Amino acid sequence: MKILIADDSRVMRQIVIRTLRQAGFDDHTIVEAENGRDAFEKVSSEAPDLLLSDWNMPEMTGIECLRALRAQGADVPFGFVTSEGSEEMRAAAAAAGAMFLIAKPFTAETFEAALGGVLGGGKASAELEHVTTTGTGATQLPVAKDARDMLVGLLNKECAFADGNRPTGHVGVVGTYVDATTKLRAVVAFDLPMAAYVGAAIGLLPPGAAADAVDDKELFPNLRTNAAEVLNVMAALFNVGDAAHLKLYSHHALGEQVPADVLGHLTALGGRVDWSVSIKGYGTGTLSIVLV
Repeated sequence: MKILIADDSRVMRQIVIRTLRQAGFDDHTIVEAENGRDAFEKVSSEAPDLLLSDWNMPEMTGIECLRALRAQGADVPFGFVTSEGSEEMRAAAAAAGAMFLIAKPFTAETFEAALGGVLGGGKASAELEHVTTTGTGATQLPVAKDARDMLVGLLNKECAFADGNRPTGHVGVVGTYVDATTKLRAVVAFDLPMAAYVGAAIGLLPPGAAADAVDDKELFPNLRTNAAEVLNVMAALFNVGDAAHLKLYSHHALGEQVPADVLGHLTALGGRVDWSVSIKGYGTGTLSIVLV
């Protein structure tokens, strides 16, 4: 059978492929698409048995691709693998004809449950029937175990957490997270070593690539892009219980002008955690999470 994977992030496509293999779906032909338009065209040229798509992509979004396929009469089984999984998105996906929506970060067990029936020709997973709340409660700081488990799953590397220090100078990359009203609710920062190490690890780059960035005090473009993908998935750390649904709004890298209010939050004393994170085979950096 053939599986088409659509995501504008090359790194995330590789993670999806890796997770498919870990879930036991390693005997299928994999085709990749870099955006919704590419996926739409490849449904005709490749005739996949399943399309796994991100939601937010350039050229054509995942939901636009699904709607265009169904309008054309294409009935290829379609599922979302996306960084967001709000109630509204699940409802829109179901209405458009999606069979499931898997929210990042995902596991082999998640894939097995959602895809088993589809690839086996049976009943599709009931993943879309899972109801999430829009969330109006207060955002909580994540605990170290949850953050560690997320990084281990993303990087496929052992990670060790210990107490760290607040950033005192330039950081490697900073992400801002907003709620449905675009109100700033949280800030996450990687110092330069952390940004370089996660960027290299998730991209399957050798440790030397990250070490060069740290030595040169420069976050190379590919490492920045990869680190931003990690920040994107980290939104899930805030979206638990009845907390307001947050998403990554912007990210700023070393050498760029970081908004003054964001820098102010990074040096605040309360409502924060700072961890020293050691990534096996790469090195140690600092991860800071601040609630606004």
